[in-house]
Amino acid sequence: MKCLCSTCPVQATSDCVKGKMKKIQEMMAEDVDIATMIEPTDVPGVYCASGKATCSDLYFHEECKCVECPVFKENGLMKGEPMGYFCRDGAAK
Repeated sequence: MKCLCSTCPVQATSDCVKGKMKKIQEMMAEDVDIATMIEPTDVPGVYCASGKATCSDLYFHEECKCVECPVFKENGLMKGEPMGYFCRDGAAK
């Protein structure tokens, strides 16, 4: 609930992200237990929790919101490597 990845401008124009979000919304509308049916690769952007994006059409020239994210702050990810752009660079260590 604290993750800002879904509002990140880096993925705003991605057809891949839009397709994955549509699939999730359809499953929710059908009242399906998506927690048991969805794989991490089906979720377009919770990079703060899952690591690198599975979509390849992200626009990395936009500003990443990682430093504004409560998950980022609470876990001290400014000190981690990579420092930001988890969607591009992968999970922080």
